[in-house]
Amino acid sequence: MDLLGGGDGNAPVVPLRALAAALGAAVVLGGAKDTDVSDVIITEPGETPPSVPRALVLAVGARADAAVDAVTSAGKAGVSAVAVRLDEGASAVPEALRVAAEASGVAVLGIPSGTRWERVETEARRIRHGGPKDPRPVISGDLFSLAQTVATLSLGVVSIEDNGHRVLAYAGPGDEADELRRQSILGRQCPEPYLALLREWGVYRRARSGGEVVEVEARPDKGVRRRLVIGIGAGGRPLGTIWVQEGSRPLAPSTEQTLRGAARLAAPQLIDHYYEGDATARLLSRSDLAHSLLTGRFNSAALAAHFGIEPSSAAAVVAFDLRERPDGGESGGTSWREARRAEAAEIIAVHAAAGRKNALVAQACGQIYAMLPEPPAAGAGHRADAPDAVDAPLVRWATEVVSALRRHTDTPVQAVVAGTAAGLEDIPAVKLRGHHGLQIMARTLERAVAAHRDLAASLMVRDLVRLLEEHQEIREPALQELVVRDAEQGTQWGESLLRYLDAFGDVSEAARTLNIHPNTLRYRVRKAAALTGLDLDDPEHRLVAMVQLRLGRLPSRQRTDPFPAS
Repeated sequence: MDLLGGGDGNAPVVPLRALAAALGAAVVLGGAKDTDVSDVIITEPGETPPSVPRALVLAVGARADAAVDAVTSAGKAGVSAVAVRLDEGASAVPEALRVAAEASGVAVLGIPSGTRWERVETEARRIRHGGPKDPRPVISGDLFSLAQTVATLSLGVVSIEDNGHRVLAYAGPGDEADELRRQSILGRQCPEPYLALLREWGVYRRARSGGEVVEVEARPDKGVRRRLVIGIGAGGRPLGTIWVQEGSRPLAPSTEQTLRGAARLAAPQLIDHYYEGDATARLLSRSDLAHSLLTGRFNSAALAAHFGIEPSSAAAVVAFDLRERPDGGESGGTSWREARRAEAAEIIAVHAAAGRKNALVAQACGQIYAMLPEPPAAGAGHRADAPDAVDAPLVRWATEVVSALRRHTDTPVQAVVAGTAAGLEDIPAVKLRGHHGLQIMARTLERAVAAHRDLAASLMVRDLVRLLEEHQEIREPALQELVVRDAEQGTQWGESLLRYLDAFGDVSEAARTLNIHPNTLRYRVRKAAALTGLDLDDPEHRLVAMVQLRLGRLPSRQRTDPFPAS
């Protein structure tokens, strides 16, 4: 089946080497004379591909001997190339496949482990787009990314369709797809008999009438499982639909909310497709502009006009950070971390769009920020009268998002409700509060979400300690000598005194944090006081000791701010 839309001999072709370079795939030519492809065919293990010249066969699910059989069958069918997924960590096509390729005269494309099959088709479309006009829309990989995010959050099998019922993107476990889903993917379009039923039931009419999530009951007699569908629209014009099919597990309780957010995010991409624009360029531009709004690089009024937001609108800012697991159970370098952060940003964007129509999400300095504009009148009232009332729903929302992120990324995630900017031009200052709040939160990974106002005291103490560090002349010499003595002799006079003061003189609590006997702590405190001459009955002596002894606790990575104010 032709998935690229070019079934004739004059169709634009895709050089196999160019496709391999885009995917980071390995190539074995196998003596094939023709290494260009114009069609993509999906087969499963045991299936014989149709005889289509210049076709690339995606051997889905074929490994080891099944992959060799797929190459042999492709050679007999006269196709040009076969794409086979490599084992995890492999970078070259296995020797058995090389031998089969040479014997069959078929090129083999070794797809890196973890690369989704739909991306192969997407890259082929992108490379081929420079040719004659294709009647089908060119699908951006970002639409597939959105489908994958919806599948992750809903626990279902997802497809995104245009108004012509053509499948634009899909995601989810293929082995849980029902017969309708398989026919739709293979045919790139919902089968007409089932379309007639959907029209008869009024599913499309309801889905396109205003953002309603419509349930389609299971039809076991037709091989159809339960589904949810929502329409995608802009300015009253229907653009397409998003479908979530129930697989082996029930759909997540939040699936309807996920669909609402996804429909809002999909609308600008479908607008680009309908008007033959470059969806990838538009999305990258939107991402860059959202980052500019976050950091104050460009005029906020101009950016507001671009996003369709009133410049005077207030905007809540919530900062997120994906932490490293304390057990060291992570792997991968910078690219892996960036990919994980991009996935998290997509999940945050879906949640944000579900709650706020004009929500924006941007990454900055390794963190993710959600900007949630609200009507000017509502924002002003909240800011003036009830900051607690503003923070409470945002904290609840951030808690839901962090729970979803922790569940899907299997790593500690934290969020800080930075507050509400009075106007869009104030977003950078509020963003900075979120950044600083996340620095404080890093000390307690078990804490998921906090409002910036709850961290104000810790931030103030940190700033005081930093200020003290910059002014070496402001010191209590005896306390300096105590810290030096501890470092040279391995004693803990200073740390024990600080824990005692932090616990407000509660010996039992301070001893518990140090894992020592209370009498041991009492001795250490008396010894520290004797060595320094501190009068612990004097509140100023206690304050000086608490601030100066914290200097040794300030991590070097926090001594310079990697996110300077605009």
